[in-house]
Amino acid sequence: MKLYADEAVVIKSVSMREADRVLTLYSRTRGKFRVVAHGVDKPASRKRGSVQPFTFGKFLLRRGRDLDSVDQCEGVEYFTGLRQSLEGLSYASYLAELVDAFSPEGETTAGIFELIMESFRLLGGENDRLLARSFEMKLLCLVGYRPHLDSCTMCGAANTPGKIIFVPALGGVACRDCAGGEKSFALSGGTLEILKVISGWPLAKLSRIKTGHVREEEIKKALRGFIQYHLEGRLKSIKFLDWLDGD
Repeated sequence: MKLYADEAVVIKSVSMREADRVLTLYSRTRGKFRVVAHGVDKPASRKRGSVQPFTFGKFLLRRGRDLDSVDQCEGVEYFTGLRQSLEGLSYASYLAELVDAFSPEGETTAGIFELIMESFRLLGGENDRLLARSFEMKLLCLVGYRPHLDSCTMCGAANTPGKIIFVPALGGVACRDCAGGEKSFALSGGTLEILKVISGWPLAKLSRIKTGHVREEEIKKALRGFIQYHLEGRLKSIKFLDWLDGD
């Protein structure tokens, strides 16, 4: 059939020729995929509001030679909380970019759709930074890059309190002997425990975790280094987030 229906969240929108846009969508059934939305930048377009980034909607799609196109669409959830502040929108952009970077087109990974939806619903509150760290950990686990935190990744030696070294190139924590000259990040014992907790802790309960500025920075630097190592580059949204956070 040329027409088919799906429900998806818009994680990216790129302006094309004239008033068209290429949308990157993520659905529970198809994972990440791209479609063309013709004429949506025209002021009178009925589709315009439903194809904005960070919008969940119902789509009627038409199969095409290269990319399928949006025949009809209806916005279902606009995640108004994240749209109330620059910080909420900025973190939504970052989380969406992470999903885009770690998700091969056309492949479905169980749990990612639900993670996106829950995170977008919670963004815009007082815990956006910790929510982003938890999102990073959960996404890494879902796509098969779970950091090893329980002992030295290489030799299995137990973690030494006060001397915990996180080495992205080795896949997690390492003892001093195994870390060698690889780029590493020092973690306190408390920070390590928080990393373990946020990988499995429900996002809605993150407000119960008290991190403090020092531990929050340790977690951010370690996870960012880990992500950049696996993506072999820096995400575009990082620079603005750093400015927003005063880094």
